[in-house]
Amino acid sequence: MNYLRGILSKWTFKRKMLAVIVLLSIAPIPLFGLFSYYTVSSSVKEEVDRNHQMILSQIEQHVDAFLQSLGKSSLEIASSPSVEQAARIGVSTDRYLTESLDMMDTLQKYRSLSDIAFDVSVVLSRFDKVYSNRYGYIDLSAFPYRDVVQNSSLKYNGFVVISPNTYANQDEILIVRPIPVTSIPGIGTLILHVNTSNLTAFLKQLNIGEKILFIFDEKGKVVAGSNANAAEADLAASVKLYEYWSHQGEAQQIRFEDKEYSLSALRSTVTNWTYVTMTPTAELNRQLNKIEKVTLGMVALLSAVWIVLAYAGSNKLYDPIQRLLSIFTPQPSGRSDAIQTLDETMRQMIAANKQLQVRLGEQLPYWRESVFLRLLRGDMSDKEFRLQMEHHGFPLEGIWFYVCIVEVDRIAQFQQMYREKDRSLIVYALSKAIEEISADQYSSITVSPRSGQFALMIGMESVGEGTDASVRAIGDEIRTKVQQYFPFSVSVSVSGPGRDYKGLIDSYQEAVSLIGYRMLLGSNVTISRDNLASSVRSSSQPLLESQKQILHSIMQGDFDQAEARLSAFMQLVPRSVPNKETALALFAYLIGEIAGFLHELGYEPNDFFDFDLYQSLYAHTSLEDVERWLKETVLRSIRDKLDTLQVGKPKRLLQQVLAYIEEHYDQDLSLQGVADHFQASTGQIGRAFKEELDTNFSQYLIQYRISKAKEWLLHTEMPIKEMTERLRYTTVHNFTRIFTKTVGVSPGQYRKNYRETHGAGPAASGGGVARRESSGG
Repeated sequence: MNYLRGILSKWTFKRKMLAVIVLLSIAPIPLFGLFSYYTVSSSVKEEVDRNHQMILSQIEQHVDAFLQSLGKSSLEIASSPSVEQAARIGVSTDRYLTESLDMMDTLQKYRSLSDIAFDVSVVLSRFDKVYSNRYGYIDLSAFPYRDVVQNSSLKYNGFVVISPNTYANQDEILIVRPIPVTSIPGIGTLILHVNTSNLTAFLKQLNIGEKILFIFDEKGKVVAGSNANAAEADLAASVKLYEYWSHQGEAQQIRFEDKEYSLSALRSTVTNWTYVTMTPTAELNRQLNKIEKVTLGMVALLSAVWIVLAYAGSNKLYDPIQRLLSIFTPQPSGRSDAIQTLDETMRQMIAANKQLQVRLGEQLPYWRESVFLRLLRGDMSDKEFRLQMEHHGFPLEGIWFYVCIVEVDRIAQFQQMYREKDRSLIVYALSKAIEEISADQYSSITVSPRSGQFALMIGMESVGEGTDASVRAIGDEIRTKVQQYFPFSVSVSVSGPGRDYKGLIDSYQEAVSLIGYRMLLGSNVTISRDNLASSVRSSSQPLLESQKQILHSIMQGDFDQAEARLSAFMQLVPRSVPNKETALALFAYLIGEIAGFLHELGYEPNDFFDFDLYQSLYAHTSLEDVERWLKETVLRSIRDKLDTLQVGKPKRLLQQVLAYIEEHYDQDLSLQGVADHFQASTGQIGRAFKEELDTNFSQYLIQYRISKAKEWLLHTEMPIKEMTERLRYTTVHNFTRIFTKTVGVSPGQYRKNYRETHGAGPAASGGGVARRESSGG
């Protein structure tokens, strides 16, 4: 490792850049090649498997058709009146010559009509006799398949297929059916003898190419095969292939006598026989080897191309560096690292530039203000600021510092009142006036962070019990003087004391944060930590609940209640939000909810208002104006329009019922009770739910309560027993049963799954007033 590190340390930047480019360029190519090879080979294998399954499905259909044809023949024979009569009276050339000849003619007729060659045996159970076109008329004891007759489980109106070698000396397929077909046990038994060569010949007619096919019965014995040589036939009867047959799909390949086969199997739902195809994998491997060679060739070719491109590209990228080096170092050393030389030159230039900035700043008339602004914005360290103070003698002394932010209340009107040139003069005059008011008591300096805003920094050696009140008095005097001598008003925020210049930055941030409450407390006010703490308490939950109540009142058509709840909401705002932006966001959210309600009724806000709601909201500068606007313009317009527009009664009734459910879900609710509350019939409410939501009252109530339970499970630690009681379920078991039926898991498991997925406890609610912000409001 050290040896490699030593070699790399001797490389120039150009060589390192070339090495990195080559590495990053070539590395993805082998990965892409491997991915391509894997994708193509997988596709080939999947195609082979799909082909096997198609062939097996084809074979299944044909073999099932083969057996069904035999079953049909057996049904026609067993249902023949002459065969049934022979089974009843027996076969006799003396007594029943005509009946016996009819039966024999029937058997011969169906044998000749069938496409599949077979022999027929009719077992006459009443007489222990068997008539067969193969064995003649013999005793049952002499019948080779008497065990079949005695042991076979006959099917009612169906036939049984007996595979070869199921019984001793049985080398053929037997089709067994009772006589008559609708009785078990019957008065006789019909047996069709089918040579396996018929099935083999039938399979050879199928177009399966060079693939080898075997058919196994449910016991693993070979019923028939196709395209198999002697060795492969031995393989079919071996233990390995039987294991594959009994665990279909667990093995995909098998090796026999140095030859590999790809296997696929399919079980018939009719006969429980299993069809297995064997394909030598040599051809498949040849295709994969060809793909592998092509892939490797493409990887090698692309790698070579990228190496050439990387070399040319690195030289092209290095040209600008070389040109810069020739500019700054006319005679660079041929063996030196150009980037290191350029880095040293740039460092020297940066150092020279800093010195030039310092000298240039000393000549600027507003250098003092720029230094303080840099400090307040955190662009200058405590040590650097002290050096500037000592060097230039800025008039700000002390250990403890307060910051007052003085901001014009109506900045838009202020900017319209004074043009740019006049505004500069008025800003200068206002800055001097502010500084003079505080200069009689403390060391102070004023800067203007932005238009219409001033930062008054006050320094002192110590602070006491009356210091905060003294600084607030300065703020009050500033407001009074400005209102007396200027045609506009200002608001003042007063920070707490901060120690040293680092504390000065904290005090500035605090004052900036406090001035944001001007929207909430009105114009021409002095804001400090002490008077804010008693009037502003941050708590989001009461605000959200109050907003919901306002919207529910609107949805229920009770606008008097909505106005009352809006008044209560406006009382909460100045005690609950940290700044103007938050307050505006709350009002904007309420307007959005109202617009959503109108949309559900089938209308848009522009159907009710001829102005933009949000622009109108942001034009207001006090809570009183916003409250008056909401009551006299927004709510009144909605009420008047709803009375004149043809809003569908079912839809309006449904909105009122939904709002009622959301507000009273934790009470005992019934369809009749809700209907009585709204002076409507249960049929009206039921039809409204069906037409608008395609559900019923009870199902909607369950869904809403379950949604509340899910919300509590995710975001609170509320016990399930308490949820049961609040949602008005009689027992925890009943609640758990309904929750599991609706959601799919129990309440406890639902909460556990969420915690495991998100790795966190319930989301915290509420919050406090931010002490520091990055900028003023």
